[in-house]
Amino acid sequence: MVKAQGWFALLWLPLGFVIGLFVTARIALPILLGLPRAIHLVSSGEMRAAVYRRLLFPPVLWIVHLSVILFLVRFFWPSAAAWFESNGALSAGVWFGVVGILLSALSKKSRADFQADFDQSYRQFYVHRSARRRRHVSTYQSMKP
Repeated sequence: MVKAQGWFALLWLPLGFVIGLFVTARIALPILLGLPRAIHLVSSGEMRAAVYRRLLFPPVLWIVHLSVILFLVRFFWPSAAAWFESNGALSAGVWFGVVGILLSALSKKSRADFQADFDQSYRQFYVHRSARRRRHVSTYQSMKP
């Protein structure tokens, strides 16, 4: 890539990586990690079904916004769209970011962090547990070796 694009390829690869991490984390993680947990908690009666709307709305919103942005760039500035498509370093960085986020879901520490974030973010949807008790239990569990 450095030979084809010059030294700017060293700039585009990390930029693509950060973009891939950020966007994939906003779209894929709530679906991959949050949805199965919500299904389990709703089916066991510990959480209200209204959590689905709150859980799935942000990824859908991200997909819609990105689709509109890509359409507008392609429609009004086709040369920029062609440049982005042909930029191998940027594309490789985006794919590394996507794969990095998807592989992070396999990590035990990442899943524990997501579970704690899930409990904090969606605590108003719990039915039988108080937010204070949930926070105490999840804090205690994260401190275990």
